Amino acid sequence: MADPARPGDSGIDLAGLLDRPRDADALVAWRSDVRGGDRPVHWGEFRGAVARLRDEVSALPPGPVALATQDAFAFGVGLFALWHAGRVAVCPPNTQPGALAALQDLVIATVSDVGVAVPGRPVLSTEHEPTAGSVPLGLFGVLSREAPALELFTSGTTGRGKAVPKQLFHLGNEVQVLDAELGAEVGDAPVFGSASHQHLYGMLFRLLWPLAVGRVFDARIRLHAEELTARLAAQGPCAFASVPAHLKRLAERDGLERIAGQCRVVFSSGGPLDPETARRWEKAGGRAPLELFGSTETGGVAWRRQGSARDSSPLWTPLRAVRIARDEPEGRLRVHSRFVSQDEAGEGFAMGDRVELQADGRFRMLGRVDRVLKIGEKRLSLPEMEERLLEHEWVEATALLPLELGGERRVAAVVVLTRPGEEALANGGRRDVGVALSNALASEWERTLLPRAWRFVAALPEDAQGKVTVPLLRTLFEGPPSAGEPV
Repeated sequence: MADPARPGDSGIDLAGLLDRPRDADALVAWRSDVRGGDRPVHWGEFRGAVARLRDEVSALPPGPVALATQDAFAFGVGLFALWHAGRVAVCPPNTQPGALAALQDLVIATVSDVGVAVPGRPVLSTEHEPTAGSVPLGLFGVLSREAPALELFTSGTTGRGKAVPKQLFHLGNEVQVLDAELGAEVGDAPVFGSASHQHLYGMLFRLLWPLAVGRVFDARIRLHAEELTARLAAQGPCAFASVPAHLKRLAERDGLERIAGQCRVVFSSGGPLDPETARRWEKAGGRAPLELFGSTETGGVAWRRQGSARDSSPLWTPLRAVRIARDEPEGRLRVHSRFVSQDEAGEGFAMGDRVELQADGRFRMLGRVDRVLKIGEKRLSLPEMEERLLEHEWVEATALLPLELGGERRVAAVVVLTRPGEEALANGGRRDVGVALSNALASEWERTLLPRAWRFVAALPEDAQGKVTVPLLRTLFEGPPSAGEPV
């Protein structure tokens, strides 16, 4: 990627967005209509919907409000209505009953487009019939950039997710940086995506950034290859914001060229994109996906492209607005930027990722600190053992995790088998396959460090963001094994 310009005063400002002059007929997004097609929505309709919902929210008692929608346009209506009513938007990771029930003691109401609600709390709808006439400029005013804006929740990659607060300036600053550094990648192309707007990455790339610069976006999450292919073919050049698991599934299907060929740029975030998937997208569309690395607490940190082009590399390049350092002795990545929302006494935020810094300012990922276990007096890097397992001809994918077995901390393994592995499982049984895989690791690790429980599954369990998390993996070991046994 060409050397991007440093972000400056771009005029992009979420705080005063709704009173910025813009043609009421300007296209904002496409939503699903009653027949499953696309209905265009315009700037005047967006402002009118925000104004109506803001008045309804203002009539509620003080307190934060849950925001849970299936549609990104509805999420935008809810978000700006809550902000202009002086409320914090509490965003559950999804709209499932369990995620909403967890907010019962945190919010006083729910805003939704589909009627889902936090139990025992009133629900306000983002949906309405468009009103005649336009909302005059000056009705909304300028929001305080220091005002609390959001509570997001981490994915809980290694445990239970936690709430992360954001102020409006965190979001506004990041949108400015994204446009300054990556805006040329997108140009005037509309934005489609499969990343959830309930999480920071999808919220920024599929909603706030397009709204801020007047770029059209698709309000629906597009997961099905056939639907995506048909929609992009009808649209023409676009940008596509997705997650590694979805890009991998699309890369394994026929017809990837029809999708990739329509994408001016493909963004990926939420986890590392495997090199083979990156190469397939590059071959199909001419350029590998542009990966973004970051977290809920830090926002975006760095980017990379894996592939064969000159600008491709497995190393990560920090965004220009981001300063990084390496904390010793663990080698954690410490991040400073204008959109880090959990700055530790002015010292930035120490992530759970171990890195190796390069002389040119880039860095290499070395795995997470919390994925280095101590068993007995021995230390074990789970990513290193996973890499060795992936070299075995029977292993297609794997994830290791710590478990308490017999009162002691041990390693457990979840494995997706290749076709030869499935044949071995059918012929020898679960226990024999587990023993064989353990023996393959025994030349490098002591027996006490080897996996003591195995589960063989058709696919690694993923959350809505396509992440394989420890809580999801642990559920595979809670009952009798359906596809594996302790070894």
